[in-house]
Amino acid sequence: MKIQFPKFKIKSSVIALFWVITIFSLMAFVHKRQQNKICQKVNISIENDYDNYFIENIDVQNLMTKNENENLINNIHAFITLKTLEKRIKSHGFVEKVVVCKDLAGSIDVEVVQYQPLVRLGVPGNEDAYVSSSGKILPMSNRFTARCMVLTGAFTSLLAQKDWTKDSIRTPYFDFVKRINNDEFLSTLMPQADINWKGEIFIYPQLGKQVIEFGKPTELDIKFAKLQSFYKKIIPSKGWNAYSFVSLKYKNQIICE
Repeated sequence: MKIQFPKFKIKSSVIALFWVITIFSLMAFVHKRQQNKICQKVNISIENDYDNYFIENIDVQNLMTKNENENLINNIHAFITLKTLEKRIKSHGFVEKVVVCKDLAGSIDVEVVQYQPLVRLGVPGNEDAYVSSSGKILPMSNRFTARCMVLTGAFTSLLAQKDWTKDSIRTPYFDFVKRINNDEFLSTLMPQADINWKGEIFIYPQLGKQVIEFGKPTELDIKFAKLQSFYKKIIPSKGWNAYSFVSLKYKNQIICE
């Protein structure tokens, strides 16, 4: 008995194979053509949504060319490794993300995203540092000073030793700062806090003469609710300078002196 296979299935497979080979051949042709092109331009874009100026175009250019010791302009693309360029740019302390690619015209396009400083650490006896919105420790910059909350005090020496991500010691302080930063009223009112060697937080508001004893960054929902009550209920009735000391650290009470 002779088995006959449907001719249309064989024909479809041949056509599909033809198009696969054609597409890959075109891709190889385009790639080879691109590799033989000469780089005539480098386009650099630095995202600056938060008004940070830690890195500029000239910095990116110097990193890519090793301070102009290597040429990109007039160099053949086959001799330019994009991953190497990305690695060089990423070595800058304030670069969070970078993408380097080639366009159809043969130019090199560079997109840089900077870290966003969330808080500045005033470290006793050592250089200050920033903590980014993603919890990464960042160095200081001679070019630009970010406008953000400042933490001072003995405990900042410990906080500056490593990134604040997934860390049982630092994560509570990260959450505390984010709560302040995400509240328009509190972020304007409270630019600085001090953390003593026990890890207890003392806030110094811009308005009023009071020091606010927050305690350790635990039970944040409860303590921030008490802080809101102080400003919404007590301050309107007593005035900004009625108290010099306010404590939120004790359970179910606000102590005003």
